[in-house]
Amino acid sequence: MATSKNSPGLKLLLNTPSTAQVRWIRRSTDIMFASYLAVVGLLILWFRDRLPHWGIYASLHFCLGLLIFKTPSSNRSPHALRQFLLDWYPVFLFPALYKEIEPLATAFGNWSLTWFIRDLEAILFHGHPSIYLSERLPWVPLSEFLHFSYLAYVFLIPGIGGYWYVKRRRYFFELIFVATLTYLTSYLFYILFPVDSPFYLAAPLGTPFAGHLFYDLVHAVSSHGGARGGAFPSSHVSIATVVFLLTWHRDRRLCLFISPVILGIIVATVYGRFHYTLDAIAGVGLGTLTVGVWRVLLARKKRFRGHKT
Repeated sequence: MATSKNSPGLKLLLNTPSTAQVRWIRRSTDIMFASYLAVVGLLILWFRDRLPHWGIYASLHFCLGLLIFKTPSSNRSPHALRQFLLDWYPVFLFPALYKEIEPLATAFGNWSLTWFIRDLEAILFHGHPSIYLSERLPWVPLSEFLHFSYLAYVFLIPGIGGYWYVKRRRYFFELIFVATLTYLTSYLFYILFPVDSPFYLAAPLGTPFAGHLFYDLVHAVSSHGGARGGAFPSSHVSIATVVFLLTWHRDRRLCLFISPVILGIIVATVYGRFHYTLDAIAGVGLGTLTVGVWRVLLARKKRFRGHKT
């Protein structure tokens, strides 16, 4: 039976706020994405001699950027699935853009920051916490909770975004805007100044942690889904910080509920030898900065509207 346009499910998906503020948030997200794709496309052209199949990379970046720019998600669609894709496309693109970091960083990134971060960490912390933290706290229950938290990062944006998409649609678009700003800033830095993480340079935790559910799951996912060069700042920590700050401001009860996992993600990045401590510190800084930028832009937008009216 054909779905009626008056059905409750279709109304829910099409019940997108039409305020000027929301349209501005969505259009700004589109422009950010299109701009990032154009900038990376230009970098690919500039360093084309170093990148195999550079023509495919460049074409995909420019075509996708043009498509996003010419088909802004702020245009309401009468088709529920198309509207859903227009609203959620950043979430679908984040993993793909992350995976391309490794070949791009290998082709034209400056990897010298890897050794600077490693040496500075050894000076500041009298060694590497990513190595000695798990040695001093060899507790399997702690390891399992931290690895569970590290895995839960994958569901932060889809989970909270999905909840707000149904319950608080404007908060969803705010989350996508700040997540886009955070991710794309990180990705561009990873490409230009890649840092190799302890996950690739140090031995894995091993005994007594290996062989347990969440440890094995995280290492299986990281082995296939990771990208060398994307260590500083930690995107796990920066996105966890973004989610914490936005939920603290918009949904305090939800924030308190997810806080143990947020803390677990931050600690797990170091405990599990996925990042240096400086990566995590920089991740907190980036997440705080992008939320601050968002708050400033939002305040200026409100002041502009006030003067205009």
